[in-house]
Amino acid sequence: MGSAFWWSHTSGRVAALAVATNVPAGQVITDRDLQTVQVAADSSVSLVRASERNTVVGQTAAVPLTAGSLLSAAMLGAPAPPATGQAVVAVSVDPGRFPPALTAGSTVTVVAAKSGDTVAGSATPGAAPAAPERSGQRWPGVVLAVDPAVDGRGGAVVTLRMAAADAPDVAAAGPVALVQRHPGEN
Repeated sequence: MGSAFWWSHTSGRVAALAVATNVPAGQVITDRDLQTVQVAADSSVSLVRASERNTVVGQTAAVPLTAGSLLSAAMLGAPAPPATGQAVVAVSVDPGRFPPALTAGSTVTVVAAKSGDTVAGSATPGAAPAAPERSGQRWPGVVLAVDPAVDGRGGAVVTLRMAAADAPDVAAAGPVALVQRHPGEN
């Protein structure tokens, strides 16, 4: 232990907290969500010292925390509310109605789908894509979180940020499908 102390002081490194598992914004941080890493200290970089671990456990993630990133105090606390003109809505998406690699930060189009419809690009292999005339209304959004549905059928609950005017329509749309888009596309 003494040699580790000597090494950290002579090498300019400090023990800091890093994120061990992905943590969605709004989730309470547990001990298993954190890991201790040795980093070169620079006063211009905000980090949380490993000695503060007990005060971090039990706090809420203000932003999505990505495994492998250093933790800073700005990442802790209540999640920021949506910006003016924006809203956050969660939709239940059935298997085959969203790309399986969908992650937070993805730009998507939410498509109202009739029961039995499948959206091209999100179908399971071998399923026929829906004809454009059967596709319903569309709304753009950005994925904030993707959580497995609790029914065990392979679907997901996807939390989206979108225009406040669109959110009530999306929440009432019934079955939906998600199409992942390039971030610059409208």
